[in-house]
Amino acid sequence: MEINNILVIGITGNGKSALANLLTNTDEFRDGKKVKYRIIDNIGFGDTNKISEEEILLKIGEGIYSAKEGINQVLFVFAGRFGPEQVVAFDTFKKFISESGITKFTTLVRTNFPNFKDEKACEKDRQDLLKEENKDLRETINSCNGIIYVDNPPIPEIDEEEMDSDDEREKSEIMEKKQASREKVLNHLAENCRQEPYKLKK
Repeated sequence: MEINNILVIGITGNGKSALANLLTNTDEFRDGKKVKYRIIDNIGFGDTNKISEEEILLKIGEGIYSAKEGINQVLFVFAGRFGPEQVVAFDTFKKFISESGITKFTTLVRTNFPNFKDEKACEKDRQDLLKEENKDLRETINSCNGIIYVDNPPIPEIDEEEMDSDDEREKSEIMEKKQASREKVLNHLAENCRQEPYKLKK
């Protein structure tokens, strides 16, 4: 069975691990097309446990080398605006790999975007990002394999005995958003994992 390895990176607190958990509750999941996807989650840049940048990059490197078949896609997760902090984290990752070809395998994933189902709203946000005066930001976006917009809100903890119809409706709406977001990412992966996987030359 074909294995596609998906590397998930981003800044701590931007929804990186939440996205990995959305896609699967284990390290792998199937999309029903006789393809197995393996999610490789990592420590986030700017980790709150005061882990050094060198240690973070080492963990990312270990994740890449653990994928013997190569990396099919890198998902760089960010929440809110793609600002200078994200550009620095992205450039740090790119320089660490030291092979610019990795950007062709990288998709930006914007989380917490309520209008993620509205293609016009997604395109408007993308154009707004490209209009930013920050040249590095524009270059980063243009070098990647597009932007996916999703909304992956947490499910509120509600005591089953105290749950009423409003709580049930809210939970149902959140689950629907999560499922639609998951399908959006899976469809993107199905389209973009067809090329030969990315393998480090050194």
